[in-house]
Amino acid sequence: MDVISSRQNTLVKQLKKLGDSKRERAEAGQIIAEGVHLLQMQISTGVMPSLVVLAERCQDDSEIKAVLGRCEPGRVVILADAIFDQIAPTDTPSGLLFVSDQTACTQPLDVTMDVLLLDRVQDPGNVGSLIRTAVAAGVRQIVLSPGCADAWSPRCLRAGQGAQWLANIHADVVLNEFLSRFPGAIAATLLERGVSLYDQDLSAPTAWLFGNEGQGLDPQLAALASHRITIPMPGGMESLNVNAAAAVCLFEQVRQRSSLNT
Repeated sequence: MDVISSRQNTLVKQLKKLGDSKRERAEAGQIIAEGVHLLQMQISTGVMPSLVVLAERCQDDSEIKAVLGRCEPGRVVILADAIFDQIAPTDTPSGLLFVSDQTACTQPLDVTMDVLLLDRVQDPGNVGSLIRTAVAAGVRQIVLSPGCADAWSPRCLRAGQGAQWLANIHADVVLNEFLSRFPGAIAATLLERGVSLYDQDLSAPTAWLFGNEGQGLDPQLAALASHRITIPMPGGMESLNVNAAAAVCLFEQVRQRSSLNT
């Protein structure tokens, strides 16, 4: 198999654009992701890559050969190591990239089920981690406001460990419009003067609100919350980051519901 060794190659340029630009991904209807684990995860959900790109140093890797054997016949190309490392979206390139059609969200939002709503969470790593945490806790409806990081960017996919393929993700949603139709509990965390998380009944379907890393939740959205929750922090810290706060809340809900079923 020939090795592509020119930065001016048309495919190399297109791969770089897909990695760098949300608009490019949207126009192409494609995503680009990195790593054997993510490719395995995608294949396990029945989605096959349209293109696999290997660094020259990895073309004889046994783990990569094994996962390629699970793919439907498709196009595989080899890039010179220096070219691959230049376009890879991470600081420590794994040696495998793949391109797939972007999974369209075809399921309407179900207002009778739990949902995670993110308000202007801008860091791709945070958005990916929040999706991963929500899916792990059984919350598969994810709603992103305008201003959130792209859930299908390479960094977000890596942080989510592929949880995006297990979730129902709706982007660029006006959150207060959705909440006006949500009949269940609406939960937001406050630094103080809220009900302790561990005293709040979380058995009902819940819309969980988490906000921007620096500014927090929009006050107009926070005002819609029926459950105003404070996470006890006896260690004296002022706050938790958005990922930690979401994990504590969502798994307290898992704990409460599990105890009801025993």
